[in-house]
Amino acid sequence: MANTNNFNVVGLDFEQAKASLKSFLQSQETLKDYNFDGSVLSTVLDVLAYNTHYQSFYANMVANEMFLDSSVLRPSVVSHAKTLGYIPTSRRTAKAVLTVSLTGATETTYLSRGSEFVGTDSAGTQYRFVVLDTKYANSQTQKFENVTVYEGTIRRMSYIYDRTKRIGSYLLIPNDKIDTSTIRVRVKASSTDNTGVGDVWTEATSYIDLTPTSKVYFLQERESGMYELFFGDGFLGLQPETGSLISVEYLETNGDAANGISAFTTSIGGAGAITVNSISSGGALEESVSSIKFLAPRYYQSQGRAVTEDDYAAVVVKEYPAADSVYVYGGDRMTPPQYGKVFIAVKPRSGTALTVSEKSNLTRVLRDNRSVVTVVPEVVDPDYIDLVIDCLVTYDPTRITYGAGTLKALVAAYFFTYSSSVLEKFGSNFYHSKLVQGVNSLSEGILGNESRVVMRKTVNLSTLIASKGFSVDFKNPLYHPHDGHSFVVSSTEFSHINTTGTYVSGCVIRDDGYGNLDVVSENESTGTVNLVYPKIGLVDYKKGVVSMNTVFSPVSSSVFFTITAEPQNQDIFVEENKILRISRGYSDSVRVSVQTQTSRTETLKA
Repeated sequence: MANTNNFNVVGLDFEQAKASLKSFLQSQETLKDYNFDGSVLSTVLDVLAYNTHYQSFYANMVANEMFLDSSVLRPSVVSHAKTLGYIPTSRRTAKAVLTVSLTGATETTYLSRGSEFVGTDSAGTQYRFVVLDTKYANSQTQKFENVTVYEGTIRRMSYIYDRTKRIGSYLLIPNDKIDTSTIRVRVKASSTDNTGVGDVWTEATSYIDLTPTSKVYFLQERESGMYELFFGDGFLGLQPETGSLISVEYLETNGDAANGISAFTTSIGGAGAITVNSISSGGALEESVSSIKFLAPRYYQSQGRAVTEDDYAAVVVKEYPAADSVYVYGGDRMTPPQYGKVFIAVKPRSGTALTVSEKSNLTRVLRDNRSVVTVVPEVVDPDYIDLVIDCLVTYDPTRITYGAGTLKALVAAYFFTYSSSVLEKFGSNFYHSKLVQGVNSLSEGILGNESRVVMRKTVNLSTLIASKGFSVDFKNPLYHPHDGHSFVVSSTEFSHINTTGTYVSGCVIRDDGYGNLDVVSENESTGTVNLVYPKIGLVDYKKGVVSMNTVFSPVSSSVFFTITAEPQNQDIFVEENKILRISRGYSDSVRVSVQTQTSRTETLKA
C-alpha cells in the first residue's frame, strides 16, 4: 500500500509539482531505487506535473474571477458591477461650443440635427462634428450663437421587438465606439405604421419613480464590450408589444482623440465666420477595468445620491469620465465658512479646467438629480500653484559617458516627468527630499544636488484690471525670519503710474519686509531700486496671502501676470482646489546648472 503520508505539496508550479510526484514515488518501497530521470516514466511525470499546474492555474483564475476585487477579465468585472446596479461608462464624445455668423445671402435660418462641421487638430487630422439639437439663428445678430457640436457620426438602427424571446427583447447595439449618453430611442406600435416617428423613450437611471406605464429603457454592457437595450416588464416600466418597431440613434465617437480642437469649418450654405467659444473637450474612452472596480461599490454605497464627499466624487467621475482628478470639500472649510455649500474641483485630462458649459451641465446634474435639497453644489476650477526649480548638480565626469549638456537636459526632463507623475492632482503634496533623491538616482555620476523651490501664481491681467483689487493665496507660509528682511515676493515686469502721475516702465512688485507691497523699478546698470508707488497691497507671511488694493493698476503687453513667493519650508502642501505643478508654459520653470568639484558650467533653462 502506498504511503500517502510522504506526499508533500510544496508548490503548484511545474517543477515543484514534478519534484513532489517524484519524491512521493521514491518513498515507495518498490520504486525507491528507480532512475526516474533516465526512463520513460520521466515523461509520464512531466504530463502529470503539467496537468497539475494547469488545473491549479485554472482553479486560481476561476476563484479570482468570482470576486470583484480580484477579477481581472473585463467580462467578469462588468458582471460583478451589474449585480451592484452599476453600468460602466461608455466612450464620451468631445464637445465644442461655436458661434457661426451668417453671410448676406443666407440659405438657412436653422441648423438641423446632423448638420456637420469639420474640426482640425494641430497635427492636421480632421474630425467630424455634428449638431444633435436643432439650433435657430438670432435674427438680430445674424448668428447661430453658442452652438454645441459633438464629435462623431450619427448611426441609426431598427429592431422588431419580440417580448416572447429574450434574443428579440434584448437589443444589442453592435458598435464598441458608442457614446451611450447620445442614445435616442423611439418606439412605434407596428413596423407597418407609416404615421409619425414613434414615441420617445428615455433611459431609466432609477427604479424609484417607475410605474407600469413609464416609457423607459434600460442599458447594460455585454461580455463583448458592446451595450444592449432592454425594456420594462410591465411592472417596472412599460413593455412594448411584440411587433413594435424600435428605432435607435446614437453617436459613434473617437473619444479623447478629438479633444483640444480649436479650428472648425463647415460647408453649410450661408455659414460665414466661425468663432470658437470653447475648444473641444470632454472626450473620453470607455471606462477602464480599474475604474469600474473602484467606482462600482462606492456608487452602490451612495445609492445614486450625493451626501458625503466620497459620494460626490463618485458621481462626478461617473457623470464626467474625462476627469483626471476630483476633489470635494465642504463650505465649512472655507475662510470665511460658506455653510450649506459643497465645492467640487475637477481637473480634466485635456486642458487645465472645465469649460463654462461643462461646469454648468455638471452642476445641473448634481443639483437636480443627486444632491440633498439643503446642500448647494458648486463646481470650481483647479487653482494651480507653479513650482520654479533652481537645481545645482555636482557630478563626476569620469563616471558618465555623456557631456554636461546632456546631463542638464536629463535632469530638466526628470523634473517635468516628476510633475506629471507625482504632482498635478488634488491632494498631491511636494516633498523636497523625494525630489532630491530622484535627481541623485538618475546617474551614478551624480554626486549630489542642491535644489531650491519657489512658488508662482499666474493671474489673467484683463480680469485683474476689471476687478480692481485681488488676492493670491499660496496656502503655505512665506519665508520671513524677521521684520525688515529682504523681499520674498516679486512679480513679472509691467508699467505703472507713479505718485506724480507719470507712467514708468520696467516695474515689479516687491515686499518691503514689513508686510507691505510696493511697486519699484531697478536700474540694471547701477542696481539702484527706485520706489514708483508705495503700499499697493499687503502680504500675510504666515498665511501666504498676497493682496492688492484698488490703487494697483498695472499695464502690460502680456495677457498674464505672475507673482513669485519664497516659501518658508521646502515641503509644500495643498488643500481645497489647489494643485501643484512644474509648468512647461514658462521658459524659467526649471533652471539646471552642473558643476564638478572644481568648476561650474552655464545654466540651462527649460
